Amino acid sequence: MALTRNFAWLTAMVATGLLLLIASTLPVAPALEAWTGALVGGVATGARDASRPVTDLLLHAGQLDRLSEENARLRGDVARLEVELAALREQDRATAEVAALIEAVGPQPSTPVTASVVARDANPAQSFVVLSRGASDGLATGQAVLGPGAALVGVVEDVQPHQARVRLLSDVGSAVAAVTQRSRVQGALAGAGSGPLELEFVPLDAGIDVGDLVITSALGGVLPAGLPVGRVSSVARPEQELFASIEVAPLVDDARLEHVIVLTGVASTAAAGEGPSR
Repeated sequence: MALTRNFAWLTAMVATGLLLLIASTLPVAPALEAWTGALVGGVATGARDASRPVTDLLLHAGQLDRLSEENARLRGDVARLEVELAALREQDRATAEVAALIEAVGPQPSTPVTASVVARDANPAQSFVVLSRGASDGLATGQAVLGPGAALVGVVEDVQPHQARVRLLSDVGSAVAAVTQRSRVQGALAGAGSGPLELEFVPLDAGIDVGDLVITSALGGVLPAGLPVGRVSSVARPEQELFASIEVAPLVDDARLEHVIVLTGVASTAAAGEGPSR
């Protein structure tokens, strides 16, 4: 049976060859050959185009692996550079802020020391911050702590060798002697815990207006005179009271305080927070 099948295939191939040989002598043979070549060529081209993506994938599989590794390395480099850039920006920002503080303070009889705020009091009823400098840097209790614009933000309360605790003006236990720059009316600037400060013990008939600048007073010898503190934000004169009710908006937002200057050379005759009696 197999021999018969093989003989039939051989006979068909010989017959096909003879037919092609005879057809090659006919006048239409060149056109037929060209048409057949074009057909076969088109099929071959289509097959090659269809298989090209698979061929390219196989040929460039190694290159794709190398490209993936290179891409991962580049992403790592970009992430590292972004971290370094962020650190440099923060360093530049801190340097610029400290430089602005020093420029705002200007020449002082004391020795100013710059410090960073490293911690805040977790108790919402108190307003304290911890500084990165301490007794080893010349800090002592009662020294004035200045923020942006050389405005007073607090007084050193407690000192450790390398840290210091500062009572902010907004603390309910804070009270410093102050005076309005325009009318020279003396009073005690007290903290209220939140919101504006209060200028206490001011007579009802005192010539104080909204917008007046409030600065520190030398009264009591606690702080240097003339440090800006805030501006009068409201004035009320209740007839049944002995003193006017005056609110003062501080010049510095405690929540945004990051760097300060401490006037370390000023000798204080009172501990921090011991301003005029309230």
